[in-house]
Amino acid sequence: MARHHRWKQGTALIAAMVLALTPGLAGCGNKEKADHTKKENTDTKDTQKEEKTMGRYLEEDVALPEDCGDIQDMTLLEDGTLRVCYGQEDGVFYSDSSDGGKSWKEAVDLSEVLKVDTSKYGLSYPKLGAKGGIFVSAYDASGETEEHKYYYLAPDGSVKELELSQILASGYVSEARFTDKGNLIINDFSTALVEMNPLDGSVVRKYEEGSVVSCFAPIGKYLVAVTNSTVHYYDLETGEPLEDAAALTEQLTKDEGHLELTSTTSYPLVFSKGEEEDCLLYAEEGGVYRYSFKGSVVEELIDGNLNSLSSPDISLVAMSRDQDGNFYVAVQDSSADMGHMGRILKYTYSPDTPAEPDTELTVYSLLDNSYIRQVAAVFQKKYPDIYLNLEVGMTGEDGMTTTDALKTLNTEIMAGNGPDVMILDGIPENTYIEKGMLADISSILDKAEEEGGILDNIRKPYQQEDGSQYVMPLRFSIPLLQGNKEDVEKAGDIVSMADMLESYQSEYTEMNMPLSLMGAGPEGFLRAFADVSSPAWQKEDSSLNEEAVTEYLKQAGRIYAAGKESMDYIKEMAGDYVYSLSDLPILSNVTGSVMTLLGGYVKMSAGRLASPEDLAHIYSLEQKMGNIIHSLWNGQAQNCFIPVQTVGISAKAGQMEAAEKLVEFLFTKEGQEIGSDSGFPVNEAVYDSEDYWAAGDDQGRLGISGSGDANTGEYVELEIVRADEKTTKEIQELGKTLTTPSRGNEIILSAVAENGTRYLNGEISLEEATKAAVQQVNLYLAE
Repeated sequence: MARHHRWKQGTALIAAMVLALTPGLAGCGNKEKADHTKKENTDTKDTQKEEKTMGRYLEEDVALPEDCGDIQDMTLLEDGTLRVCYGQEDGVFYSDSSDGGKSWKEAVDLSEVLKVDTSKYGLSYPKLGAKGGIFVSAYDASGETEEHKYYYLAPDGSVKELELSQILASGYVSEARFTDKGNLIINDFSTALVEMNPLDGSVVRKYEEGSVVSCFAPIGKYLVAVTNSTVHYYDLETGEPLEDAAALTEQLTKDEGHLELTSTTSYPLVFSKGEEEDCLLYAEEGGVYRYSFKGSVVEELIDGNLNSLSSPDISLVAMSRDQDGNFYVAVQDSSADMGHMGRILKYTYSPDTPAEPDTELTVYSLLDNSYIRQVAAVFQKKYPDIYLNLEVGMTGEDGMTTTDALKTLNTEIMAGNGPDVMILDGIPENTYIEKGMLADISSILDKAEEEGGILDNIRKPYQQEDGSQYVMPLRFSIPLLQGNKEDVEKAGDIVSMADMLESYQSEYTEMNMPLSLMGAGPEGFLRAFADVSSPAWQKEDSSLNEEAVTEYLKQAGRIYAAGKESMDYIKEMAGDYVYSLSDLPILSNVTGSVMTLLGGYVKMSAGRLASPEDLAHIYSLEQKMGNIIHSLWNGQAQNCFIPVQTVGISAKAGQMEAAEKLVEFLFTKEGQEIGSDSGFPVNEAVYDSEDYWAAGDDQGRLGISGSGDANTGEYVELEIVRADEKTTKEIQELGKTLTTPSRGNEIILSAVAENGTRYLNGEISLEEATKAAVQQVNLYLAE
């Protein structure tokens, strides 16, 4: 079932830029736990040797029905049948499996069973009951009205259209769940949870009247209602509120994200019945937990950090537990290589697996790294004896500066307490190499060359004269320009780009700016604009080339001054907001630039092309606007690529063997297919594969985006489709010709951007800005 995302029309430049730049102890009966942790008596003579605790749940993927798309809901029926409801391009279907997903019955098209006119209505938000009932919403597919119909498919196959207009204050159902008795509880997200009998349409009772309920779950005789501030509990047999389950409430509310409804198709929390009457289970990104209303302890059953639950790409849909104690968790996986499809994760208890991995491997990243969290979920599944611990230098919550974070890191490394593996994005890698702080990984890369190949042009710049190599990017981006053909052809370097953009100065208004990167404000602009110039700034001794930095700030200043009217407007609208370092990959991604170019907000776009999905955006725009082309973006440096996720192993790694195993995995085909939207893979076999470049659905469609027109205010749509073979081949070949890494040394970028901002704002002169930046870098080098 395709989901076309439409961006609402914006009438102000700042709104357009924002839109463009934002592209799961005691308590529950211990029988199950006791059975799982039961061990034979051991020889107690050796009392000094501590016995290793054994037993933990291991994850596997359940095979899905053929052509299963995004999973809408999942449940286990009372007879143990696994039922999944899912979307496809042409509708909503459900299928049953009596053997835990090993085989599936023929899919049932709900629109046919309900006799819904698919030319007028589309189906959404189906909900499955354990007794076999199904609730479905139908909406006006034309989008011309807000009309909704609601259907109940009974276990006996009969269909009833439900009349809910008198029940729903808001006019539509935002969520629905079946009780064990087969009643339906619906949430209109406005005034109450309403329990009704779907057979006769009668209202049984209402709960949470006047509250906004984020999510809820009928669990046996209990109702759990998560509001935007706390959790309430009810007796479903009487309708009466229950005393607060303090331990559970505390656990559920410790993360504010659990109280927020951010999607109507996935949830921060999903619930299921436990093995006993008073027991409930729930999952969140931290793992799977158990609670008994007769007890006072929330017990962790599954550590989410050891499986896919902790992955930032995973969104929870539903959870069930079978009679054998296995857990089924339905999720949506938004990673590009998964095609934004549904998965069912099965967790089976393994008594012979250590409860905790034998080895803890610490991976350091200057910023929180969703890519490494994705890697951890896959790597730990492959190597259950190794636990990946991500250490973040700058959390954004402690006021830590880049310099502070790197000083702390250096101190830890020199004391032998540093990380095992480092992601060196933003870190001055040359300094670490010169000081012998990184291990030689050339043998690992040589092995990768033999098994699938490494793009030679990406690897060579990192090789030392003696053949040793200490760092290597896992992915890379291509810097591109897009705009009118004559303008793109004129912008061959930083000076000619400034000349060209400055020549249009009379055309710029508060709604029209020279370059898309300027939407990030002065500091964000200087950082992103540096992608293809920063390689020219550094001397062999790592100090700054004062002349090159002066030239950079001079040309950036010309462009900034040309669009001053729009920049003043952006600053006024943005107030005191300052883009953080973590925003920058988003700010310079070409996908957002495409939409601002479409809306006429910018004369030219510049940014990072990082995936086949990005390529689909620029290709689609060029098909819509005849004179628009793209080209490699050059600045003070030429032929640049932007390294992403540059990895190295600490020379003092405490877990060297495990570190080498991780880095080796990262360059394999399996490892390179993770996080494919964050940059192009350096594994040549993956980079050259047709599957990698096959963005979109089977017809090559990715959806619809849109923007308000800067001049007319009208809404302009752009259908995003996969790039054709010719365009794809050109980009593939271009990626293999790039030889100059744009190394994002955060010490240098910070110095130039901070002082350059003061220059752009007229606070200091060009000469003063350059000298201040040079002094700041030299001070760091001297420490």
